[in-house]
Amino acid sequence: MIDAYRRFVSLDRARRALIVEAAAATAAAWLGLRVFRFLTLRRLLERAALRLAAKTPASRDAAIDAVRWAITAVAARLGPATCLVQALAAGAMLRRRGIAAEVRFGVRPRDGHRVPIEGHAWVECDGQTIGAARQPEFGAMTR
Repeated sequence: MIDAYRRFVSLDRARRALIVEAAAATAAAWLGLRVFRFLTLRRLLERAALRLAAKTPASRDAAIDAVRWAITAVAARLGPATCLVQALAAGAMLRRRGIAAEVRFGVRPRDGHRVPIEGHAWVECDGQTIGAARQPEFGAMTR
């Protein structure tokens, strides 16, 4: 815990702000999935992103990389940050920066398991993947 705090404090101001934003977006997505229907949560996150527009870095690629970095860093330290939570949080952060992103869902069969299918969610933006990156083995559906 102390090491994580030291690493956080050693970051520059912009990176610390990104981590705080990613943590807040992740917490909002996690809680929202438990309180609201999925489409209601997506609409609420969309509205919040539009109201709280952020200053975009010099390039879209820099903004996408920054969001990917922050979501990955937060997810590594939060147990309940499932792929769906990460995808919703990353999508909201990107929309906040005026960058269009698509949340993708995929499923695949699971051989020899009690649950016959496995699902996964991720975000795609300009052909890049944000969030948990196991998607190539899943059949993608857009939502």
